[in-house]
Amino acid sequence: MSGRTDTINELVRTPPTSFVDSLARARVRDRLVDGVAASVGDLPSGALVEVTLASIRRARSHPEALGQSEEPFAWKPVFVRRSLGLAAVRSCAEGRFALPSAAVGPVADQAVEEWERTGQRTFHWEPWFAGLGVGGRAVVLAEAAAWATSLWAAFDWTTLNSQVRIGGMDDLWTCPAPRTVRLKGRSEVRTRLDMVVDGRRIAGSDGGPSALVSVSGGVPSEGWREDLAYLALVAGLRAPDRPVPARVVGLWPDAAEERTVEIDEAALDGAVDRVVATVAMTAAAARSTSDDRPGCTSDSGTLVGSAAA
Repeated sequence: MSGRTDTINELVRTPPTSFVDSLARARVRDRLVDGVAASVGDLPSGALVEVTLASIRRARSHPEALGQSEEPFAWKPVFVRRSLGLAAVRSCAEGRFALPSAAVGPVADQAVEEWERTGQRTFHWEPWFAGLGVGGRAVVLAEAAAWATSLWAAFDWTTLNSQVRIGGMDDLWTCPAPRTVRLKGRSEVRTRLDMVVDGRRIAGSDGGPSALVSVSGGVPSEGWREDLAYLALVAGLRAPDRPVPARVVGLWPDAAEERTVEIDEAALDGAVDRVVATVAMTAAAARSTSDDRPGCTSDSGTLVGSAAA
């Protein structure tokens, strides 16, 4: 096991150094609601603004892109690699395969077979993947295998045991604002942090402090702290009966970099600032687009302020 793997494993297990209590969570929530409401009140009835980690990064680095029309969605290998890659990593962690490169093909084949047998789509891309030729499938599998291998190699999975959850549902929270503002957070791994009880370090338990792991391409941007804290913010808002994640670890495999944020009220406030700014810029871009093209709405009749990741 490499020294970097040792470090990352310790990051997702070390007892937390901070804690967000219910009063702090309520203050953060109120500040977010007030800030968002001020930006969207004059949008058309039925307008939707969706905030994701991708839109936060876009608002900071390329705000001019917020008002641009999007291309119609079409499946590409890059859209498949995360879901297929996570399933491959999960199958390796369960001991079904030794490496993600060996897992991606059987996992994809099983998903297609299940769709053909029942009509149920586990990943949504099954019909598209089934229609590809041998060469197209090979490209998809190679992309997913590379992505999964970078995540698989980051941890010593044997030491995490049952303390880790790979993938899972996105965190979603709808802000009670005059127009619909939906926050979406997506983490690749969730772990239970160890705890200190009577001076002894013990394994974490369900319902105790947790850590999130986020995998991104490229290199860490200037706002990486707020980006990572955003994931804890959405998770904490979505499940008010559970502790706010105490730590978020960001991995940038392309750059062999990792960053960590300990989550306290100040970290969440920084994330709130980014959300409020993103919503304000997104709403302004939506109003500008509507002014340029009167009556322009999405197919559902809803003015879409920003795109999901």
